[in-house]
Amino acid sequence: LAVLSAGFAHALALRRFVRADLTRNRRHTLSDVSRHLVASLTNTVEITVLLRPGRELADLTRLLAEYQAASRAIRVRRIDPDRDVAAMNEVARRLAVAPVGCVVVESGERVRVIESDRLYEIERRPGRGGIETVPRAFRGEWAISSAIHELTRTRAPVLYVLAGHGERAVDDVERFRGLASAARRLQQEGIEVRPLLLSEDTGIPPDASALLIAGPRSRVPQPVLDTLNAWLERGGRAMVLLDSGVNTGLEDWLRRWGLDIGDDRVVDENRTLAGGLLVSRFVRHGATARLRDLACVLYHPRSVEPLPHTAGPTAGVDRPRPMSLALTSDRGWAERDYLTPPWSYNEGRDRRGPITVAAAVERGAPGMLAAGIRPGRLVVVGDSGFVANGAMVSGNADFLLGAVDWLVDRRDSLDIPPRPIEPTQLAITRAGLRWLAASVLLGVPGVVAFGGLLVAWRRRA
Repeated sequence: LAVLSAGFAHALALRRFVRADLTRNRRHTLSDVSRHLVASLTNTVEITVLLRPGRELADLTRLLAEYQAASRAIRVRRIDPDRDVAAMNEVARRLAVAPVGCVVVESGERVRVIESDRLYEIERRPGRGGIETVPRAFRGEWAISSAIHELTRTRAPVLYVLAGHGERAVDDVERFRGLASAARRLQQEGIEVRPLLLSEDTGIPPDASALLIAGPRSRVPQPVLDTLNAWLERGGRAMVLLDSGVNTGLEDWLRRWGLDIGDDRVVDENRTLAGGLLVSRFVRHGATARLRDLACVLYHPRSVEPLPHTAGPTAGVDRPRPMSLALTSDRGWAERDYLTPPWSYNEGRDRRGPITVAAAVERGAPGMLAAGIRPGRLVVVGDSGFVANGAMVSGNADFLLGAVDWLVDRRDSLDIPPRPIEPTQLAITRAGLRWLAASVLLGVPGVVAFGGLLVAWRRRA
């Protein structure tokens, strides 16, 4: 009878239970946004965790347990990279993801990959061995819910990559030239990537969410420029990457959109890394939203300056509104004689910094998007090497992904604040510590001994 009663109680507890979060800031409770999101799911969402044991795995495990409790449509699987090697390699091969350090969210045929560095807000502090990175806040709920939200949309954004003029190709795996790594990262973010060969007879496909022009090596014909211009004026979006020393024909066209593309090489002697220009000065903008205390490395940078008569809030509704996104330090400069190194600043010929190396342009009334009308948008960077296969790390990848997010109107629409990580300390006096030690070493065994003596006495009685 006792066994049957215990089994019945256990079965009842599995089906009828109450969950309570007793933490001070309710840090283990899902926000209303996430609970409403998962409650509305009609298809199964599978979450595969590819993390080694540690803080990331512990925080994420507790979070995913809340998602599973909120909806039966959420399925979670954890693969230990050190023990489940076969399963790990199968997922990595099937989804073309890094084998360790990510979370894969799937729904049907659509996939989102969340890199582990997106789970936390990081603060950089000076430490004993130099600059140390310390987690400041946990962003796991925002990352998971945003991925689920994107997967449940009706259509994935489509990014076309222009080809035919020596541009970087999406199927090229060469380390310093190809775009294969960038295409894979975009696809992991839920963005379809397709090549596009434009001619006089073919236009930009109607399902294009945005267009990427990555480092053309020859002049783009005028009919192609006319097609691009007409598409942007109808609310199209494009990201243009132009290297120093190459005349592509896009320079004159971009002046119509309020940008002056310099025939120069941007130099900053105190900001060089791995043969490139280290850029860490970014303006707050939708295209730079992912760059939280990160820097980018540009390898063939040229200046991309907003023209004065088109910039600023006084620009007309139909006039392009350019603004700087990334700039050099005050000690940088735009070198005009870049074909004859070594470079040095020449007063009166070169231009002193800060120099803009990336800019954004929007054309159309600010309220058009809220009214369902797409304004034309451009992101122009004076370098294409930062998206090459060998450069798609850290800030470079986040800059590309953030710029594409802004172009396709994929902002952080879910209002889920990060959860601050607060150190927990126990303040106790020496006397209190002695009392605690006595309670553990003597009190607990004493209670057990007293219970045993009481049972023995009752049996004798």
